[in-house]
Amino acid sequence: MTKLPLAVAVLPLALLGMFVTAVVPSGWAYAVCAAAGYLAEPGVMKRVTSGMQPLPRVGLSVAAPSVLRGASALVLLARVGQGGSGAFVVAALGFLAVQALRVGYAGLLLYVWWCRRLPAVTRNVDLSALRIPDAPPRRLTDLYRGPLAFIDLPLVAGAAVAAEAGARWAAGGAAAAVLAGLVAVVLLAVPAWRSRHLAAKGRVLDAVRAQVRAYEPEVVVYFSGDLQSAYQLNGWLPVLDRTERRVVIVLREREMLPRLDPTTRPVVCLPLGKDLAAFELPSARVALFTANAANNTHLLRMPQFRSVYIGHGDSDKPTSFNPFTKVYDEVWVAGPAGRERYARSGVGVADTDVVEVGRPSLWPVTTTTAAAPQPTVLYAPTWEGFHGDEGAATSLITMGPALVRTLLARQPRIRLLYRPHPLTGTLDRRAKAAHAEILALIEAANGAAAEDDARLGRLAARLDTVRQPGRGDEAQTARDCAAPAADWEAVFAEWQDAYWADGTRHRVTAGSRPGLYDCFNHADVLIADVSGVVTDFLAADKPYAVANPAGLDADVFRERYPAAAAGQLIGPDLSGLDELLDRAGGAPDPLAHERGRLRARLLGPAEADPLAPFERALDALLRRTAG
Repeated sequence: MTKLPLAVAVLPLALLGMFVTAVVPSGWAYAVCAAAGYLAEPGVMKRVTSGMQPLPRVGLSVAAPSVLRGASALVLLARVGQGGSGAFVVAALGFLAVQALRVGYAGLLLYVWWCRRLPAVTRNVDLSALRIPDAPPRRLTDLYRGPLAFIDLPLVAGAAVAAEAGARWAAGGAAAAVLAGLVAVVLLAVPAWRSRHLAAKGRVLDAVRAQVRAYEPEVVVYFSGDLQSAYQLNGWLPVLDRTERRVVIVLREREMLPRLDPTTRPVVCLPLGKDLAAFELPSARVALFTANAANNTHLLRMPQFRSVYIGHGDSDKPTSFNPFTKVYDEVWVAGPAGRERYARSGVGVADTDVVEVGRPSLWPVTTTTAAAPQPTVLYAPTWEGFHGDEGAATSLITMGPALVRTLLARQPRIRLLYRPHPLTGTLDRRAKAAHAEILALIEAANGAAAEDDARLGRLAARLDTVRQPGRGDEAQTARDCAAPAADWEAVFAEWQDAYWADGTRHRVTAGSRPGLYDCFNHADVLIADVSGVVTDFLAADKPYAVANPAGLDADVFRERYPAAAAGQLIGPDLSGLDELLDRAGGAPDPLAHERGRLRARLLGPAEADPLAPFERALDALLRRTAG
């Protein structure tokens, strides 16, 4: 945090210093100022252009300090008495040529970017027909440390030396700068020429569509949302991989692809609505939606699809009976409680449109707990989202740090697994502050970093390599992801073994490594807010508690939030926590029978394979659409 403000201050001072030392003149002082500017520029320009579209980003990089540096070099030469020499003329012409080369290089960069920005970015789709070449080397496309940033360095260095050692150095520096610029332009022109056929966006789209059509998908799983919401789709990927139906996943945000967990199913990202409308898949008749998003309407208006909202969790939150869901042809819920929830809410979803399919993703959840030296408590607070229900609010703000502090101080000792919601802190600074405080408490409780951190880091790097092979741009990655990596499962299993090897260390778990259900299997009890986490944990048949941050009457709370009926309530003063922790230590569990009854109501009848009800519902819907 201290380097950036220093660089921001250094760059303009360095440029000003170059003009001052040029006027004085002093070749050595000029060289020092130039060096400081070159060192400061990459960080400053990266910060200034962050978030810009490619055209203004490249444009600013072209027009930035290079012009000022070149002008200062000419001033320096004039002040040391070289203004009328042939070397000065060569330097001036060289300065103009360098700027022209910078513009040409920038134009090539934009052309390469345009060619390689595919209208349909894919995973697990054979793109060999597109003949996608490797991406240009990063040293050529780096705006901040590549040739575009330092192409004028020989000219400036030559002027600085010329001020002390003679005009020939200025001419030599200018010639070297022009030569370096020409080499850089030629080097970038080669990948630009090789990628030129990708500029025909219609042909690229046709080639991708042909490959996906050949797969003959029956079901489209559609997803759109901000980048932090990737978990809403990732939770369904294991289910989609196991289903017997041919599924294609359609995304709308290209930045979502790197956040997607590995899957065996074809994935197609279509950022533009017009490209989505033209991407016809005659064999697909059903569209599944895992989240409510404005972009959903782009697919909902296509009459060939029977639309189904499957959501990304089943809970007592108002988000589980959102009025928007009435736009879908069907709404699939876990069990009878989901049907009752829509009936009570009056949001306009007809009972005939509600289908109970269980929770097909629960197959990894076991009713046993992985062995550990002490009881393990999983604390999973929900998001501070805008549902406006005080009883279903996050416990993180009002109770989180105090709860964690109490758990860490517990004797006999327990192990804590803290799993924050992926969107924690995005809406409320208090939640962000509470989360940071909890992280500090856990770090302090763990003490010195364990030796397995280095091994976990190496395994995580291997997983990231398997997940996103290669170091190229999105076009090269799409080309190389034509099939799922065969060694993902093996590396992931090794990572899990390493992660859980230390059964005493407190853990902060997030994302899909480790997954929520893996945390279930390593926990003796759960503490959570009103959310789908509570509903899913019923499959583990273990004691749990639901936070009551507003301090509502217990009977009122359980009536309003049925998933809490078989759990301990923890008030804002942490009342009820000791009773839960006693059960984690092996004390009798008076709510065990009630959990079994509640599980059937919330998750539907227990089946050997949780995927079976979902498969039956999907098969039935496909049969109806075929009639």
